[in-house]
Amino acid sequence: MGYRSEVVLAVSKDLMPHFLGVFAKSPDTRTMVFKDHDYMNENYDGKETFIVSWSDIKWYAGDPEVGAINHFIDKCDGDEIEGIEEPWEHFRFLRLGEDTEDMVEKGYMHASDICFHRAISF
Repeated sequence: MGYRSEVVLAVSKDLMPHFLGVFAKSPDTRTMVFKDHDYMNENYDGKETFIVSWSDIKWYAGDPEVGAINHFIDKCDGDEIEGIEEPWEHFRFLRLGEDTEDMVEKGYMHASDICFHRAISF
């Protein structure tokens, strides 16, 4: 049981070295990203954009792996990435929780392709 989310993270080739740096501090995050994902593509747009997604994941900020990724996303959502102007243009992060209003959207890369869709199914 527990609260589950759907999560997608896309990182540009320019930002990728900074993302890989996260794993030096948190090797378990490397496993989460490269082995425990539901989908991964290292050439999402034909321009070496890395994209990874997790379905039905417990995305708790207190978990070290999730915390490491959230810290990276927060840095990218500001001006804190050395050598990258407007880092928010180099990544996309979406998290959709179980609750209807629980949605997180950060970064602008591929905003028209990587987005939320609402639908009714029956």
